[in-house]
Amino acid sequence: MTDQIIADRLKVFQGMLSTCHKLFLRSYDNDFYSLGNETEEERLAEELFALSRSRSKLQTALVAGPTPLLFTNRVNMVWVCCPEFAEEKLHRVHALGPLFMDDFSTNAVSAGLAEAGASHQLRRSAEKLIRQLPILSWSRIQEYALMLHYLVTGEKLRQSDLRFYGSGELSPISAGEQPVMDTHGTYQAEQEMLRMVREGDLSLLQYIDRAAVTGTIGQLAKSGDTLRQMKNAVLVSVTLFSRSAIEGGLSPETAYTLCDRYFQSVETAKSLSELTVVAQTMHHDFVERVHAVRTQKLSREIESACSYIDRHLEEELSLASLAAYAGYAEYYFSRKFKREVGMTLSEYLRKKRLEKAAMLLRATELDVQQIAMRLQFCSQSYFTDSFRKQFGVSPSKYRKDGTHNEPNSDQSAEHPLSVPAL
Repeated sequence: MTDQIIADRLKVFQGMLSTCHKLFLRSYDNDFYSLGNETEEERLAEELFALSRSRSKLQTALVAGPTPLLFTNRVNMVWVCCPEFAEEKLHRVHALGPLFMDDFSTNAVSAGLAEAGASHQLRRSAEKLIRQLPILSWSRIQEYALMLHYLVTGEKLRQSDLRFYGSGELSPISAGEQPVMDTHGTYQAEQEMLRMVREGDLSLLQYIDRAAVTGTIGQLAKSGDTLRQMKNAVLVSVTLFSRSAIEGGLSPETAYTLCDRYFQSVETAKSLSELTVVAQTMHHDFVERVHAVRTQKLSREIESACSYIDRHLEEELSLASLAAYAGYAEYYFSRKFKREVGMTLSEYLRKKRLEKAAMLLRATELDVQQIAMRLQFCSQSYFTDSFRKQFGVSPSKYRKDGTHNEPNSDQSAEHPLSVPAL
């Protein structure tokens, strides 16, 4: 296989990986001289790799065998190193990483890099990159190693063929000493997500994307019933998120009502695509509500009214009925609502209905007019104009550009708090 064919294959592979993770795939000659141009982020990743291997016998270990080697440095960063041989001599090395197998502290990583000899400038430059690195399950890392080897050599291996090189003195790790990952996911990652819900930390959504492939879940449904398995996983997430939201200040009434609503949405979902939309909406909903309670200091009455609105978006809602629900006179309720929420009641209603319209466009086949009528818009043209103002595109284009593809039915189940990426 020529160098150009391998390079083309690796380019496609890296492009595919980039749709899911912040990962770098670099190629080196047999002296670890980097081949090809580098972006600023790739340069930082290369410096971290160079620092990690500088005191190791990694090159010697790579020459010792033709199979991929999973390399871990002193701060538990992982690289998949795939040697390429030509005429029985090491020709090139292809390295995928860095990544983590478990949740980590940025400060601890920075301290470890300092101990390993990293300059202050490198540590500061790398901090942002480190926070974006993916956390992958041990089985997923091994799968990527097998794929990388196949692309380079055309040879199919088994996981038992992989080699491992650990931190510390960097002595080889035998197959029996492979890192063991908890099959029920990373406890630290789960606790971090629940903390973010409690604190209304809006970076939760980015964290879930980054940690979405941490761990797996046990069998929650009969074998072969993927949809039921994933429904049960989402139900676990809904329950845990609702309890953390209560701890964060959301009223129990609202949290339990949301919990019931999402339970119903999960059970009525007919596909993994619909279930993914439910999970995404749930993640946004809980953390944004807690954030609003903690930052805007919504009174119990206004927070309860907002919850009522969100549960009845498809019904006709009037100032009079909502004021009566909150126990206030219309004028006082209107002023209090705007003061606490930061927008008028009509603006809030329109915003929430448009958000639900976006969800319906993604998850259902209802036409635009049906959605407009269902959400109490007086006409399709008014709905379309309002939707374009909020989302920047028409409802039809939003549906065309934002439709979620159906995941493969045999996709392995991930940690329940890692939905969606289910």
